[in-house]
Amino acid sequence: MMKILHMTPPEINNGVYRYIFNHMPYIDQSKYEFSFLTRSADSLRETREYKNVRFPVYQLNHVQRDGREAFVQEIRNILGRGFDVLHLHTSAWRGFLIEEIAMEMKIPKVIVHSHSSGFDFVNPAEREKLWRDHINYRNQFSMEYATDVCACSRVAADWLFSSAIPRDSVQILPNAIDVSRFRFNREARESVRGRLGIKDRIVIGHVGRYSYTKNQEFLVRCFAKAHKKDQRLYLILTGQGEKISEVKKLVNELGIQEHVRCYDWREDIPDLLQAMDVFCLPSVFEGLPISVMEAQAAGLRCLVSDSVTDETDITGLVKFLPLEEKIWTEALEEAGLEADLTAKARQRDGSGRIERKFRQTGYNIEAACERLIRFYESESR
Repeated sequence: MMKILHMTPPEINNGVYRYIFNHMPYIDQSKYEFSFLTRSADSLRETREYKNVRFPVYQLNHVQRDGREAFVQEIRNILGRGFDVLHLHTSAWRGFLIEEIAMEMKIPKVIVHSHSSGFDFVNPAEREKLWRDHINYRNQFSMEYATDVCACSRVAADWLFSSAIPRDSVQILPNAIDVSRFRFNREARESVRGRLGIKDRIVIGHVGRYSYTKNQEFLVRCFAKAHKKDQRLYLILTGQGEKISEVKKLVNELGIQEHVRCYDWREDIPDLLQAMDVFCLPSVFEGLPISVMEAQAAGLRCLVSDSVTDETDITGLVKFLPLEEKIWTEALEEAGLEADLTAKARQRDGSGRIERKFRQTGYNIEAACERLIRFYESESR
């Protein structure tokens, strides 16, 4: 059995975990064992995925600032459990001590995987310091610290790896999904809209962590302006994160609380997507957003920030917009006028065009799993 250890960020239900969890049902458990190393083991054990599979989870208790010796010893103890692959999921450089330890311990495959293209910090001074540190470490990073490198998109590769790392050596591993889970379902749409009391509303939707990066406050301001012209508009936000209270406060200040729902993280995202007419992602930056892939699989038209890579549009349903309130407000107003046509088009997609697009581009989960396993089993460069 091949033993693969995923080192993951502390925030549960983010894109990294969704990437891994999307793959797990299609992995042969008798041949490949996924384990997790995280600072949030207790939270990870509360997830539906853990309760279904009971995969090994290791709690990382020390950080480097607690003392290098204790941190190194803890990492050595965990890595010494006979892993064949260490898969490090990251969004930015803060050093590569773990990579050094893994290479020194001769773990056969040490993978660094880039999932983002920026920093999720509001404080400009803090963001500036992290940027300087990131660039410094990026320039120092070489293949002495890993056997393989990969990214979710070209822009994520450029963010984490300097020009010293040949681009043909960076594997692009798509943020694939199980398209069948999101296929348009008229019964689910009517059920959710009926339960929420929004049968006759034009529903604008968003799924993402409440954060600087996802930029929900921008979307709320644009929605409030558009709603003045078209009161059929209704906004659903869902996610988790440190800025949820600020977003709710803004909704109340703008007096639109009867026309907006701010949900915490939910497990019924596929059903919520059925209830929507348009999906919005006004992110400041992204690696490659899984949420937009899911929205496209549901047949939704998507309004997306032009800071997001064009690799995201695999169906022709994505429209990229600059982050200007006037442009987004007008786009939401237009979305209201076109929503009826969108719903009809989604109902008519019985030809399987969307699913074919996912297969052709490699964003269907079955093909992506095969690719990931080949990557794990391949000889390192």
